[in-house]
Amino acid sequence: MHASLVPLEATIPLRLRVLRPGGTEADCHFPSDQVPGGFHVGTFLNAACVAVGSFSPEGHEQFKAHHPYRLRGMASAPEVRGLGAGRILLEHAVDVLAHRGCDLLWCNAREVAIPFYERMGLSGVGPLFDIPGIGPHQVMYRTIARVG
Repeated sequence: MHASLVPLEATIPLRLRVLRPGGTEADCHFPSDQVPGGFHVGTFLNAACVAVGSFSPEGHEQFKAHHPYRLRGMASAPEVRGLGAGRILLEHAVDVLAHRGCDLLWCNAREVAIPFYERMGLSGVGPLFDIPGIGPHQVMYRTIARVG
């Protein structure tokens, strides 16, 4: 498996399948997708895109950072969970973020994904909160050592 930058369109099928089952393609587009400085990463097994995540410059009221980024729309195909696709994606993204001068990465993690993000070095902050129609989430973050 390997990860690389991908266009937004490459993220939509997994977002729809994993994050918005029964939804529409329109449900899989986020305002942050078009923010200047944002990017999307995919993990590939052979030629198939099996995990995706999107990263955009965005702060959060709980964190003081010079150049924070937010992770949204992370999804791994169910058939590859536990095989490292998400880890490979996040490691690649952190390298890209470090080279872009990012000093903090944060996300609203679904409750079921909290253990994964903890293994990847993110820490939870604050209580669980509900996103209507999606479920419980927690704000998670990690610092990133800037390169350059």
